[in-house]
Amino acid sequence: PDGPQALLYTSGTTGRPKGALLPVRKGFFNAVNAQEFLGLDPGDRMLVVLPLFHSGGLFIQVVPALYAGASVVLRPRFDAAAVARELREGGITHFLAVPTVLRRVLEAGGPGCLAGLRACGVGGEPVPPDLIGTCLGAGVEIRQLYGQTETSIVLWASAEDLRQRPGTLGRPVRHAEVALGRGGEIRVRGPTVFLEYWGDPELTREALRGGWFHTGDLARVDDGGYWYLAGRAKEMYISGGENVYPAEVEAVLRGHPAVADAAVVGMPDPVWGEAGRAFVELRPGAPATAEELLAWCAGRLARFKCPREIVFLDALPRTELGKIRKEALRAFGKATSP
Repeated sequence: PDGPQALLYTSGTTGRPKGALLPVRKGFFNAVNAQEFLGLDPGDRMLVVLPLFHSGGLFIQVVPALYAGASVVLRPRFDAAAVARELREGGITHFLAVPTVLRRVLEAGGPGCLAGLRACGVGGEPVPPDLIGTCLGAGVEIRQLYGQTETSIVLWASAEDLRQRPGTLGRPVRHAEVALGRGGEIRVRGPTVFLEYWGDPELTREALRGGWFHTGDLARVDDGGYWYLAGRAKEMYISGGENVYPAEVEAVLRGHPAVADAAVVGMPDPVWGEAGRAFVELRPGAPATAEELLAWCAGRLARFKCPREIVFLDALPRTELGKIRKEALRAFGKATSP
C-alpha cells in the first residue's frame, strides 16, 4: 500500500508544476472518503470532463466510481452545451467540476440540467458565492470540495452546510487529519497524502516537515468545526506594512454583479512597497468601469486591502483545469508597469 501508484503533476497556478508521487493507499482511502461526500452506488453514472492527468479527474472521480462499481462516462473534450445535454438526458447521477467549467455548463443549460444529480461537486479553486447561490436556489445537491494533488479531498461541505454557513469549506473527511499550523496554515496527514515530489528531496522535506503536509493555504475554524479559507500564504503581499490576502479581495470583486471572475496579485509600488493589481473578467453584456469597481471595494474592504488598479481582460489566463494562472498575471503586470 505504500508503494507508488501514479506520478501526477500539480496544476502550477503559482509557479512551476511539481511531480507528486502518489501511493497505492491513496486510491483506496480516497475512494472510501468519496463515499462520504459523493455517496456512490453500483447503479450510478459519473460524468467526467476533468482531465485524467490531474488528480481531480482520476482520483476524485474515476477511481472512486470504479471502486463503487459505478459507471464512468468520459468526454474527449469539454463542450458546455454537450455536457449540459448529457446531464439532462444521459442518466448522469454525479458530476464534478472546477468553478469555471460549472459556470459554463449552467450558462449553456441552466440550473435545471443539474436537477437530476444526486451529487454535484465543485472545487479546485475558491468558488464564487453567486455560483453556490445559483445551485442552492435551484435545489441542486451541491458539494463544496477542498483538497490538493498531494492530499486529495480532505474537507467537504454539503448543500445544507452551505445554506447554513455560506463560504465554508466544510469539515474533514473521515480518513484525513486536518489541523491549523503556524499562522493559520492548513496541515494534513493521513493515508491519502503523497509520498514525495519527484526528483526534489529538498522540496519534499519542506512540504512534509514534522510529519504533516503543509498546504500553503490559510484558514480559520469556527466553533462547529467548519473550515473557511482565508488565503494562500505564498500569494500574500504587504502593502504599507499590512498583510493583504488576495482571496479576500477577489471574493469582494466577484460579488459585483458585472464581474465574472477576478484575480489579485501584489505588485511593487514606490509608496506602499507593494500594492494590489486586480485583473477582472466581466460578464458578457455587463459593463463596469475601474472607478466603479474600486468604489465597490472601498465600501467593503479596509483601505489598505483595496486594489490600487483594475485591469480588464477578455479572459483570465487559465490552466487546462480552468484554474487562474497567477504567475502569468504577475509577468503581464511587470511587462505593462510604467
